[in-house]
Amino acid sequence: MQIVYAKSALRVPMPNGTAVTFPPGQHFPADDPYVLAHPEQFSDDPRYHLAFTEAKGWYLDPSQDIPDVETATANPGEKRSVRRS
Repeated sequence: MQIVYAKSALRVPMPNGTAVTFPPGQHFPADDPYVLAHPEQFSDDPRYHLAFTEAKGWYLDPSQDIPDVETATANPGEKRSVRRS
């Protein structure tokens, strides 16, 4: 599933006639009808409105790549080497 993030707060009309307010950074499926109708209000960059307690360079500079996160557990069917002492 592709995910996009709201660039700012959104007030979105719902099919039943009500409207819902979503906060900045709220994630949406990229194929959501509202996203498809208003692509300028969304970004695929997960750093939009990222909360943090210690700034890292890549948090604020979009030209820097987001570092890969190491997976702690093996994926299904993946063998991991185990060293025991």
